[in-house]
Amino acid sequence: MSRLPYSYVGIPLTKAPFDKVTIEVFVDFFCPFSAKASPVLFQLAALDGVAVRVIPYPQPWHWEGGVIATCFNVVCKNMPDNAVEYYIALMKNITKFKEEGKKTSVGAIQELAFSLLPMSKEMKMKKETFMEECNDDESPGVIRMLKNQIKYGRTNAIHETPTYKVNGLVVGASSSWDLSKWKEFLKGLLSEECQ
Repeated sequence: MSRLPYSYVGIPLTKAPFDKVTIEVFVDFFCPFSAKASPVLFQLAALDGVAVRVIPYPQPWHWEGGVIATCFNVVCKNMPDNAVEYYIALMKNITKFKEEGKKTSVGAIQELAFSLLPMSKEMKMKKETFMEECNDDESPGVIRMLKNQIKYGRTNAIHETPTYKVNGLVVGASSSWDLSKWKEFLKGLLSEECQ
């Protein structure tokens, strides 16, 4: 029997998970191109009629990306209001993860990911709880979440990161696209005559 996801994979960068234009972005937390693409995603999310979702999709040659994605899913599951802030912190610190990755230690990468958690008085997570959650494969555990995210990517024939789907179709957008290039690309979808 196949296990189905408990909720839609990925996290919305916008209040509305879907809109006139919904952009899904498959990212690898260890991929420099995914990190390069991140700032423009927030600019896109600020546009009227555009919803942006980020879907962790670690590449097989970046084992570290899978560890980081699992840490990200811990936050998505337990601290969903902090997920976007955590996503930004993870992408901004990709070079630190590369340095930790040289130690080839899952624990070292999890420690760094824990240190980047947005901690407020209201929302604290103990380190032991975080580490335990990172290795939880029970449904709806975070490893199960990652397996569903990877399954979703594979069923959409995703081979590289970042990969963009616009309204359900994979498009040839690049991590080097700035906001003006995206606006030009989306112009027809956002125009009044398309309604």
